[in-house]
Amino acid sequence: MITLSARLQAVASLVHGGGRLVDVGTDHAYLPLYLIENGIIDSAIASDIGEGPLANARKTLINSRAEDKIPLRLSDGLMNISPEEADEIVICGMGGNLIDEILSAAPWICRPGMHLVLQPMTHSEDVRRCLCLKGFEIQREFCTEDKGRVYLVMDAVWKDAADRKADGYYYFGSLIGQIGPAEKYIRGQLKWVKTRLRALREAQRYPEEQALLSRVLDYYYGEINESI
Repeated sequence: MITLSARLQAVASLVHGGGRLVDVGTDHAYLPLYLIENGIIDSAIASDIGEGPLANARKTLINSRAEDKIPLRLSDGLMNISPEEADEIVICGMGGNLIDEILSAAPWICRPGMHLVLQPMTHSEDVRRCLCLKGFEIQREFCTEDKGRVYLVMDAVWKDAADRKADGYYYFGSLIGQIGPAEKYIRGQLKWVKTRLRALREAQRYPEEQALLSRVLDYYYGEINESI
């Protein structure tokens, strides 16, 4: 039986199971193998853009005698995945801008029953904005800590209800007020926004981005005041 890191365990906890799962950027295929071994899913496609990661995944599956349950697929994002092969899609360990690109390149994901489990390494604001504008509803999001680093995980289902939210929501989501690792995440986000805004003001550049980041800060402090 395979044991997952705290980061991948958090991702696994959001998987619904019971349908057809695709793990995008699978690397060693640890996540789908864990889900199979624990009876959470019956089958999955493990995909990656590189031959090297797929070779690693093949070794993992052969060693666990699970190669017949988890077919491997060379694919740039979801480009080589057919709509009928996926009810649930996992994308973790990538930048938020790349996750945005992968989802945007596959319009077929916008359909009833589609469930996404995502773990952006950076720019979670791109992921939240993408989900909201495509009609997905973010159900849960929380943070976990693994070897001293904080990771964000979230899941979303398609509701066919595009929703343009306040700019600050895309940067902080529903994490404001959560305790534990989420507090570290929020502090990191807040620091990045302040640092970026200060640099832009000093350089007198990109006034539209300055206005955006100012709105993000106003949103944060407004949420804090409401929670007091």
